[in-house]
Amino acid sequence: MQKALIVLTCWCISVSVAAAQTSGYGSAPPPRSSAAERLSINAEALVWWMKDSPAPPPLVSTGVLGQPGTTVLVGGEDLNPQVHPGLRVTAGYWVTERWGLEASGFYLPPRSTSQRVRSPGQIGSQDLVIPFFDVTLPGENVTNLSSAGRFSGQATAVLRSRLLGAELDGVVHLAPTRAWQVDLLGGMRYVYLRETFKFTTSSPNVPPQTLDVFQTRDRFDTINNFYGGQGGVRARYGRGALTVSGTVKFALGAMVQSVDVNGFLRTNDFNGFGTPQVFPGGYFAQPTNISNNTRTVVAVVPEVGLNIGYEVIRGMNLVLGYTFLYTNDVVRPGDHIDRGLNPTQNASFGSTPPTPLVGAARPAFAFPSTDFWVQGLNMGVVLRF
Repeated sequence: MQKALIVLTCWCISVSVAAAQTSGYGSAPPPRSSAAERLSINAEALVWWMKDSPAPPPLVSTGVLGQPGTTVLVGGEDLNPQVHPGLRVTAGYWVTERWGLEASGFYLPPRSTSQRVRSPGQIGSQDLVIPFFDVTLPGENVTNLSSAGRFSGQATAVLRSRLLGAELDGVVHLAPTRAWQVDLLGGMRYVYLRETFKFTTSSPNVPPQTLDVFQTRDRFDTINNFYGGQGGVRARYGRGALTVSGTVKFALGAMVQSVDVNGFLRTNDFNGFGTPQVFPGGYFAQPTNISNNTRTVVAVVPEVGLNIGYEVIRGMNLVLGYTFLYTNDVVRPGDHIDRGLNPTQNASFGSTPPTPLVGAARPAFAFPSTDFWVQGLNMGVVLRF
């Protein structure tokens, strides 16, 4: 939380300056006070938080799951992408006194969160294992990531997330009262969410064993593209230099979902410690689920925004606001890791290549989905001209 407050303070100090009269984020080009005021541009600094990413299964532990004393060291809990600083820009043009056009876009650059664990493999050190549900038994089983006196082990799990969106709307300005202004909006919206989860390991021999290479990588990459039409309403109340505004939008359209699963083992254990060879499949990305999959579903994207603006001098406003954006159907990496494994198909589990599949085809690919939200603050300095 302290880190988030520091980031928020820095954004407040370095808020963007833009040309526009504003009633807050996503405000349509405001009513002109003169015939010359047609164009508006509003830039805002964002400090947003995403919904936690669904938990991957336990990836590294100290023993077989369910046995007394076993501790999960990596995986098994939701991943928090933490705070996402970003930028949003809105531009509008009044075609007539009553209606105009508005374009807006936001961008949250990639942010990562990670977990790491390591054992040196020396005699007396803690053995690390990768737990899984063995469909050939069936039951819980493990494969060693490190083994005291034989080989060391380290593992890293990284989630990387980024989000962006854009919209184009027509805006109809209803006749204002003395204090109130109401606008109707209608147009198109686009939202893009991409998340990548990588699980990498390295288990080289320790002396006096011959030094070798034994590395794996599992990668689960999810992409969500939303295309839809939207409508909304925005209301603003002004009293003196102070304005308070609220915006509600609702988009309905197609969510194009893509899930890419890939993995490999890189080792020289099977060729006399020569040049490392690459084999398909790591631990949780195996030949049975390595694939690229796409589907399209119907989704909704509602948004709510609240803003406070203060005109410090004529034509110059300071703005502080809050935005909540939601969608009901996205794919996220943690939901696509199947811990039910058939170890016969891959040399990562100790078999010597070639390793033909014997038994059930697991892990298997499925297409689960979940909802998603992002929320946070927007801040800006705006000019009207």
